[in-house]
Amino acid sequence: MKNYPYYEHTKLKSFEELLKLNLGARKKKTAFRFMREGKIKAISYKKLYEDAHNFANYLGAKYQNKNIAIIAGNSYEWIVAFFGIVLSGNTVVIVDRNLDEVTIERHLKDTDTEAVLTDKMDFSTYKYMDIKEATGLKGKKRTKYGGGKVIFFTSGTTGFGKPVVLTEKSIMADVYAASSLFRPDGAIFAVLPFHHAFGLITTILKPMYYNCPIFINSSLKNIAEEIKVAKPQTLFLVPAFVESFYRQILKMAKKNHQEQKMKRALRISGGLGMLGIDVRRKFFGSIHNFFGGKLKYIICGGAYLDKKYVKWFRKIGIEILNGYGITECSPVISVNRNHYGRDGSVGVAVRDNEVKIIDGEICVKGDIVMEGYYKKPKETAEVMKDGFYHTGDLGYIDKDGFIFITGRRKNLIILSNGENVSPEEIEVELMKDKGVREVMVSEKDQKIVAEIYPEERLMGRKEYFDETIMRYNRRVPINRRVTKVQLRDEEFRKNNSRKIIRNYK
Repeated sequence: MKNYPYYEHTKLKSFEELLKLNLGARKKKTAFRFMREGKIKAISYKKLYEDAHNFANYLGAKYQNKNIAIIAGNSYEWIVAFFGIVLSGNTVVIVDRNLDEVTIERHLKDTDTEAVLTDKMDFSTYKYMDIKEATGLKGKKRTKYGGGKVIFFTSGTTGFGKPVVLTEKSIMADVYAASSLFRPDGAIFAVLPFHHAFGLITTILKPMYYNCPIFINSSLKNIAEEIKVAKPQTLFLVPAFVESFYRQILKMAKKNHQEQKMKRALRISGGLGMLGIDVRRKFFGSIHNFFGGKLKYIICGGAYLDKKYVKWFRKIGIEILNGYGITECSPVISVNRNHYGRDGSVGVAVRDNEVKIIDGEICVKGDIVMEGYYKKPKETAEVMKDGFYHTGDLGYIDKDGFIFITGRRKNLIILSNGENVSPEEIEVELMKDKGVREVMVSEKDQKIVAEIYPEERLMGRKEYFDETIMRYNRRVPINRRVTKVQLRDEEFRKNNSRKIIRNYK
């Protein structure tokens, strides 16, 4: 497998240019689809352009250079609100509606928010508007559009997230750079929350580059129904979704007494594949129908994904392309390409930006890097050094340019003998056991402890996991051996990116 030239396309500088991109001959084509009152509603690129500019006109007459928050669930109106705010020259503050009220209020205060667009609550101390009502308003036409900024909050695993300021320049640079590596050629199903940079920039803004229709999922409970309607060619997911889909498929096979049949089909299909005969869609038609029948790619990022899932989905005819991103880099840093990838890696770096390893840490330099943390110069200076953003992620780059992540610097376990141990590397090995559903490795009294949330069938079976740890310890150096295993009867607490919240102290 060899690398190949970038996908070439127009380099845009602003959100205004992105909205204009699909006007002209494409203006009547569908930009978004979604379910509303039991019916499918379609929005054209022309309608999107008009709605966004009408709302920008309304906001521009009321606010100038202000910070306006969106606190709402995914919807077409959310997208109109986003474009309206940044086109009017204001800054959009993007807040997770599922956070507790204390955290939400803190986020609004820390970002000097002036007004709120919401579908959730009455913000007594802020000017607030219902997002669906507000985005239908119009104002006097403006002479200039754009210049607004975007503030996302890092998800974090150890406390309150930091407010990351991204500019039109940084976001559009990432849209261009990442779209040069991967090109979808069919419908997109948007299920990730828009309050994450991955969910908004990668799932919404980037497909607009290629004129791909985007179906907005109304809620997680409706995924199974709506994905069949959407018939996506590409899904953008975090690992929790991939793992959940995998378990659902195996559960259905077991329920229908099809486990052995599936295993035989996987063997036969694999053998025929080696002869150049691809029967995966035929053999696993029921699984493909579950995803709408046209799914070809899953772009996965946001956390570690065991490559066993990549290999399993490939066996049934769906390619998972692992990527790597961080909010501070707008957000995509690297991704495996349609026809050039390496299992276990997070792909090759996006174009026109520099990624290098400095003292074992992945660092990034280029237009995709954030402006800084909002009114936090000290925190900004801590991660920006000599023009490079220090991600905090440890890793390496192989001779072909593929990036591999080995852990987080702040999670390192430092033993009394000075040895540094990455808990993530141990977790990856332990997760290979079929009985381990979730695991977190930490240090206690200079000893390495593994806390495991088992698969349901092995709840309380400590002897099983004692043997698992013994097998692991036999094949690793002394400094990586696990001294103790603890079992949980409930899953670990997660942040809003579905990452386990670590708390070693």
